[in-house]
Amino acid sequence: MNFTRRNFLATAALSSASVALGASAQSDSQNDGMAPMKMDMGGMKMSRPKAKRPDVPRLPALICRMTNTVSVDAAYQMLVDGKDPLEAALHLTKMQENDPNDFTNGLGGLPNQDGEVQLDAAVWHGPSRRAAAIASVSGIKNASLLAQALMQRTGYSMLSGSDAQSFALANGFTKENLLTERSRSEYAVWKQLQKNPPQLKSAIYDPNWPETNRKSHFLSGNQKDYDFLIRDTEPLAVKAGIIPQYTWKTASDTLFPLADPLYVGTLTAKKEAASAATTSGQPWRMAGASGDIAVLGAGTCLDPEVGSVGATGNAEANIRIGGARVILENMRKGMSPDDAGLDALSRIAHWYKNDMAALKFVEVVYYILRNDGAYSCVSLWRGDRTGHMREFTIHDGVRRAERCLFLYDGNVMLGCGDCKPLTPKAMHDLDTDD
Repeated sequence: MNFTRRNFLATAALSSASVALGASAQSDSQNDGMAPMKMDMGGMKMSRPKAKRPDVPRLPALICRMTNTVSVDAAYQMLVDGKDPLEAALHLTKMQENDPNDFTNGLGGLPNQDGEVQLDAAVWHGPSRRAAAIASVSGIKNASLLAQALMQRTGYSMLSGSDAQSFALANGFTKENLLTERSRSEYAVWKQLQKNPPQLKSAIYDPNWPETNRKSHFLSGNQKDYDFLIRDTEPLAVKAGIIPQYTWKTASDTLFPLADPLYVGTLTAKKEAASAATTSGQPWRMAGASGDIAVLGAGTCLDPEVGSVGATGNAEANIRIGGARVILENMRKGMSPDDAGLDALSRIAHWYKNDMAALKFVEVVYYILRNDGAYSCVSLWRGDRTGHMREFTIHDGVRRAERCLFLYDGNVMLGCGDCKPLTPKAMHDLDTDD
């Protein structure tokens, strides 16, 4: 199926209407410095002015996913005030780890298959040329601060599991129960689905998994059946006590889980770079299974002479190519952030032999910040599983949302048939075809 801009947006509007209605304040006010967003909730029409990159990169700069704008502004102000770039990045990760309504990390993060929240985190500090990562730690809310403590107080680059927790407790961190009422309820819905698997009308099974486990890793064969599965699962969410605002997302999380780490890249006016990343990983993952955030050089990477890169999405696909390091090395050789990121995505596609059926299970997004302030966000697919177009936050004096570049003009659920990778020019043409 080949997507045009118009039919893609039509699909997105139909498949994600309930998400738009229930969107939280985390993604509002992203268009500061531009004309206000126009909304007609009755007709479900929304428009956002297209932000443009400055002709000359600006410093300081901060890049991350769409998230809490107040924390983004505070972190950027720290850069303006001359604070350490890692402290600025950690301000944002800490705020989200403390937020029980952010279900991707820290307090309220969705648990593993045993019902336990296990966290991964990583930090890089350009001025001191040091880095450290934490993997699969339980009971420690601020995993990103724990990674910083490991970097500052030891010579080790990684610590995992119960030993990471012991290190945390010995260094002043407090053990907490990270499950919230909602995350516990979502886990109950997932457990119910394991007892009574959904009745599939059509499905595509993940070829990455062994035959015996493949049917637990699937996507709907078409949009209609995707909507059916969501609607059929929502009553379980209601029964578990999930409020109407979140039943759609609960159904999606339990049927099609995906990690969505928070990565923050920062750069001072003196071109001092740092980054921090934090995640509760893919919901319902095997206990002890860490994601790419905990693998320095794959999920995150920084070189003070080049810049910083962070990844979100399918950890395994990214780890296999060492994506963050690949992008840094591409920029070292002179590639722009756009081209460096798209090249890494092309390597992922090549790893999967450009098999569209297999690539439908792969969502990878890279956040790239070069040490002169040039930046990019690139995604394997134009849209996510709900049809939403990928966007990211950049703050370089004006905080705004911009659209990610993408390799394939489709979304991960529906794919795009035998589509070919798009060039940056083709993407620009699609973006300006109103």
